[in-house]
Amino acid sequence: MRAFGAFQRSSLLLRRRRANNEPYALVPSGSFCTDNGFETTSNGSSRVSIFDRHLKRKQRDRAAWLTRPNDSFVDAVAENLLDRLEDCRKTFPTALCLGGSLEAVRRLLRGRGGIEKLIMMDTSYDMLKLCKDAQQDAHNDNIETCFVVGDEEFLPLKESSLDLAISCLGLHWTNDLPGAMIQVSIFLLPD
Repeated sequence: MRAFGAFQRSSLLLRRRRANNEPYALVPSGSFCTDNGFETTSNGSSRVSIFDRHLKRKQRDRAAWLTRPNDSFVDAVAENLLDRLEDCRKTFPTALCLGGSLEAVRRLLRGRGGIEKLIMMDTSYDMLKLCKDAQQDAHNDNIETCFVVGDEEFLPLKESSLDLAISCLGLHWTNDLPGAMIQVSIFLLPD
């Protein structure tokens, strides 16, 4: 009831501003959710936490057991992503594939981009196992593949160690997408 009262007050204030032709302004209101959406880090600062990373990892574990081997939607997205590598004249000897549809990327890569070493990273061990088990079906025998369990928000990589970073339907669950992109840029070779 308290939240509804705050909503009514905000709505009334906005209607009053519209009637007087006043410019729009942010209207303070009460909280409409039980959690404030912030988590405190080890150094005492707070950051926005929209998605529960632990819960997302459990959901990815469960999804690994429910995933169909050749999903046409996932294959189409992975194929579009990998087609862009053919437009580049540069080769990418070391590539990182972040979360999402790892199995489809691995299966459909087919030597594109001049990739020699592929690092497959996901928060879910079961999803990586699914990708590793499907490796026999892939036509990428000459590509060295590593499987790493890691979080997209806290990448466990060495600075300037990658030529390419790709993600196929994997980064939309991150709480700090700009922070993840900054980390990726640090791990990319300077070019």
